[in-house]
Amino acid sequence: MIREVFPNIFQIKVPLPHNPLGHLNAYLIKSDERTILIDTGLNFPQAFGALRQGLSEAGVEMQTLTDVLFTHFHIDHIGMIPRIKDASKDINLWIHFTEKELSKFIMEDFRKYLNDMKAFLKASDAPSSYVDNLQNFHPAFFTPKAYEEIAKTAHSLKDGQEINVSGYDFQVLWTPGHSPGHICLYEPDLKALIAGDHVLPTITPHVSQFMADTNPLEDYLKSLEKVERLNVKVVLPAHEKTFKNLSGRVKQLKNHHEQRLKEILTLLKNGSLTPYSLASKVHWNVNYKAWDDFPPFQKYLALGETLSHLTFLEKKGFVKKIVFDQKVLYEINKAGELKLFP
Repeated sequence: MIREVFPNIFQIKVPLPHNPLGHLNAYLIKSDERTILIDTGLNFPQAFGALRQGLSEAGVEMQTLTDVLFTHFHIDHIGMIPRIKDASKDINLWIHFTEKELSKFIMEDFRKYLNDMKAFLKASDAPSSYVDNLQNFHPAFFTPKAYEEIAKTAHSLKDGQEINVSGYDFQVLWTPGHSPGHICLYEPDLKALIAGDHVLPTITPHVSQFMADTNPLEDYLKSLEKVERLNVKVVLPAHEKTFKNLSGRVKQLKNHHEQRLKEILTLLKNGSLTPYSLASKVHWNVNYKAWDDFPPFQKYLALGETLSHLTFLEKKGFVKKIVFDQKVLYEINKAGELKLFP
C-alpha cells in the first residue's frame, strides 16, 4: 500500500512477517536527480516484493534508487539491505555515525559480541537455558550481512546535517534512546517530522539497555524534549499511522516512563531483586497471561526495558546496584517521591 503524504513524499507500507508490529512505514522522497528511501523492512521475500511494488507505484524502480537512509539500525529497519544492494549495486547507504561505529564494533568480532551479550544476560540472572539460545530467537543475529554492509559502506550522518532533495530541506536530528544513533528528519516548511521509532502514536517505543556504561532512558527523555520544542503539525512514524499533536503524545510517553519507574521502586520495597526477576514482576501491556507464556524475544525486550529503568534510577540515587556471586541485584537506596516532570 502506498500513499503520497506530501508532493513527491510517499509512505510505503511494508509487511513485517512474524512480527507483532505488523508493518513498517518506509518513506520515499523522489526527484529527477535523487530518490531517497527511508528504512526498508525485514529480509523476507514478501516484504521485498511489497517494497518493490510500492516503489513502482511511485514511479521508481528498485535499480534506480540512489540512496537509502536509516532512522536506526534495528533489524526491521535495515534487514533488507542485502536484497536492495543486489538490485542496485551503486546505491548510497546513510546512517548516524554512532550506529555505523557500533556496526563496525559488532562485525569486527561477531562471536565476541554474542558472548558479551550472553554474559550481560547471565549477570542479570537470566536462566542459562535462555541465554544459550539467544542467537536462535534474536532477529538481529539472523541477518549479519545487513550490519556488515553498514560497517563497510554506509555514509555517516551527524546531528544538524541537512538533506536537500525535491525542494525540501530536511534536518537530521539525533534522538538517541530507542537506539544509540536513532535519528528523526524534520522539514520546517512542511512542519513534518519523519520520526522513525522515536515517537509512535499508540505504541510506547522500546527503550532497553544491554551495554554497560550507558543510560538509554535518560537519553530518550532528553530526545523527547528535543522534538517537543519543534513546530510540528504532522508526524510520520515508522509504525502505525501518521498523527498530529506531537506535544500531547510526548507528554503521554513521559508519564508512561515515570509510572514505570515508580512501579519498579514499589516492587523493590520488599527487598533486593535481580533484573530478570524484577522484569518478571513488572506489568507489561502484552497479550500473555503470565511471564512463563512470554516468547523468548519478548522476555528479552522486557529485561532490556527493566535494565534501562534501573540504570536511570541508579543514576538518580533512588536504587543501588549490588554484585553478589556474579549476579547483579538492585535495592532501594533512598526514600522519597520520584517526580520527573511538572
